[in-house]
Amino acid sequence: MKKKTVLAMLLAGCLAAAPSGVSAEEADAQATEETAAEESALSDDLFDFQMEILGEVYQFPMTYADFTAKGWTLKNEEDGNEMLGANTYGFVTFRKGDLSASADMVNLMVNEAPVTDCLAAGIEIDGVYSDADIASLGIKLAKGVTMGVSTVDDIKAAYGEPSDTYEGDLYWKLTYEKDIYEEVEFYVYKEQNTLLEVSLRNMVEPENFDKGSVSGETPEIVTSYAAPAELGEDMLDPVVEYCGDLYNLPCPITAFQANGWKLDGISEDDFVEGRGIDFITMTRDAQSIDLTVHNKTQNAVLHENCFVTELELSVYDASNLSLTLSGGYELGAAKADILAAAEAKGYQAEESDKYLNIYKDDDSKIDTRIDFGFYDDEDENKVTTITFRNEVLE
Repeated sequence: MKKKTVLAMLLAGCLAAAPSGVSAEEADAQATEETAAEESALSDDLFDFQMEILGEVYQFPMTYADFTAKGWTLKNEEDGNEMLGANTYGFVTFRKGDLSASADMVNLMVNEAPVTDCLAAGIEIDGVYSDADIASLGIKLAKGVTMGVSTVDDIKAAYGEPSDTYEGDLYWKLTYEKDIYEEVEFYVYKEQNTLLEVSLRNMVEPENFDKGSVSGETPEIVTSYAAPAELGEDMLDPVVEYCGDLYNLPCPITAFQANGWKLDGISEDDFVEGRGIDFITMTRDAQSIDLTVHNKTQNAVLHENCFVTELELSVYDASNLSLTLSGGYELGAAKADILAAAEAKGYQAEESDKYLNIYKDDDSKIDTRIDFGFYDDEDENKVTTITFRNEVLE
């Protein structure tokens, strides 16, 4: 809105200042040219994340369509069909004549999307290995810093001291950071004492950005879930009994709903983006539980189509809650019995302070494990907290 007001004032000023011999149409044309010139001018603020290449100003982030409209083509055409998950990004190589560049293609939408529907959130131009004469291309950033021309002193004179400086054998790297995923890196090579590589990145969601919509369809991985009939014999089996019902972790929220649990404080329009997580509360009669839910798909889904990958219980929780692991392990279990069972299976048993972590091996430690806590002052060998985690969806 402010920009429109400024443009209107500019037009009004041009018309008021137009000589009596100049028509209104000519004044409008002159004002339009001046406005276009202002919009194509390179900003003096580095954190406006602009770059001038071959006389054209680029504003990042920008759509794939706007980027390729400036003459850039994919080095490998199949890259355009590459799918990016929600809130993920990848690097894609483009060419424009002799100039090559790597673009940060980011998907800020709630669903998986092809590269061609994503945003070019940044660009990296490496003049060291380029076929083009970088100095002749006029690749500029704010305050006239130019590839193939500017030095370390020039960059510091323009922007002040960098957020971070790295000195290697071949180059200095000066990083100017506004925030995470909002930064510009300058590589000045020592032999030439010249800026020969630039990396600019701005992954902030643009104003009025259309993030897409969530589908109400139930994913197949949810409909294919089957409730287990009984606990397993091995403590690391994914079957647990929670508040009197059996679940095979990871399990969808629909499994809890089938057992009478209801989502609390979740509206019909709420969703979890692709591969995202959320924290929810579910209630059943006088019971209330807090759960962390994971969307196991690339697309946005309703909360009921997310998965629970972790269940926990403490002696300090409400007395109407219960958790029993396969093998019958629950609150009050003896540490010696747990250690003996783990040793018999060849599992790793990692003790730290008042915790005992059980897992199969180092490769599976992050995805599947049990954390036992021992906080009973009267008997430090008796389990007072249990957390069972299994991220692996078969």
